[in-house]
Amino acid sequence: MNEFDLIEKYFKPLTQGHDTLEDDAALLSIPGGQELVVTSDTLNEGVHFLEGEAPENIAHKALRVNLSDLAAMGAKPLSYQLNIAFSDKPDEIWLKSFTNALLEDQKTYNIFCSGGDTTSIKGKHLSISITALGKVPEGKALRRSGAQSGDVIIVTSHIGDAYLGLKALRENLDFPQAIERYKKPQPRIHEIQGIAQYINAAADISDGFLADATHIAKASKLGMDIDISGFEFSDDVQKVLDEGLMMIEEALTGGDDYELVLAVQPENAQTVTEALKRLGCSPFIAGEFTPNALEYTLRDGEKNISIGKDAGWTHF
Repeated sequence: MNEFDLIEKYFKPLTQGHDTLEDDAALLSIPGGQELVVTSDTLNEGVHFLEGEAPENIAHKALRVNLSDLAAMGAKPLSYQLNIAFSDKPDEIWLKSFTNALLEDQKTYNIFCSGGDTTSIKGKHLSISITALGKVPEGKALRRSGAQSGDVIIVTSHIGDAYLGLKALRENLDFPQAIERYKKPQPRIHEIQGIAQYINAAADISDGFLADATHIAKASKLGMDIDISGFEFSDDVQKVLDEGLMMIEEALTGGDDYELVLAVQPENAQTVTEALKRLGCSPFIAGEFTPNALEYTLRDGEKNISIGKDAGWTHF
C-alpha cells in the first residue's frame, strides 16, 4: 500500500464519519460559551514505551496520556490529530491492531480523529504525536495557578503502580496489574466531570506525584506540606515497599500514573473523595498547600524526609 491507501483503509475510519480528511486542514465547530483546550504529547519507542511493544498498547497509551491532560483542565474531549512516523513500512496486522485500539478508546471517551499526518523517519524507532482538543465552559477550566493556601491536596487514586509495572517488565517480575497500569493508563476524564466545581487547581501525574504537585504550588505561588503517612498504595506497591524492592521515593517520583493531583478547599474534601470512591477510585489526602511560596515539607508523620535533587521525570 502507498501512503494514501494506508490512510483510506486504516486511518479514515477513525474520523467516524466526520468530513475532516478531504481538505488540507480540519474545520471544527465549538459550541457557544465554550473554550477550546489543546494539548500535545509525543511518544517515542524506547523512551515512552518499550521497543517492540504491541501496537494496541502503543495506541491506548498515546491517546490516553493526552486525554489525561484534558482531564486535568476539566475539559470534555472533542477530537484529536494523529501524527505517526514509521521507521519501516508497517504491516497490515500491526495497523489493524493499532487502529482498532484507537477506535475502542474513541467510543469509551467520546472522541474522534480529525486528521493528522503519516510519514517515515530515519532510524529504527517509531514516533507518535497526538494533539488532543477538548472543550470546557468559558471561565471554568481548571488551572494550576488556582490553588489557595489551606487547600488540601487530593490524589484521585493509587500512585506508584506504573513505575512498578515498568520495573516488573525490565526485571521480569510477576506484577501483571502494575504492568497493565503502565501500559494502559486510565485518564480521569469521566471522573473529573462530576467534581470539577469543587476543585481550585489540578495537574495530571505524568512526571511523578512530587513533580506535578510542585507544578501547582509554583504556579499558585504557594508552599506544600506533604505527609506520606496518609498515602494509600495498591496491594502490589505496598508489598514491594514493605519488602524493600522499591523505595518510597520511587513511588512518589516515578511518574506515568496519570492520576490527578487536586487542590480542594477543606470543606469540599469529603464530597470529592466520596464521589471518586463511587466511581471506583481510591482517593487519598496527601497534604495541603501552605502560604509560604516555594517552601516544601515532605514528612512521614512527625519525621521529615529528604529525597534528593530529582523529584520526577525529566527528558533532559
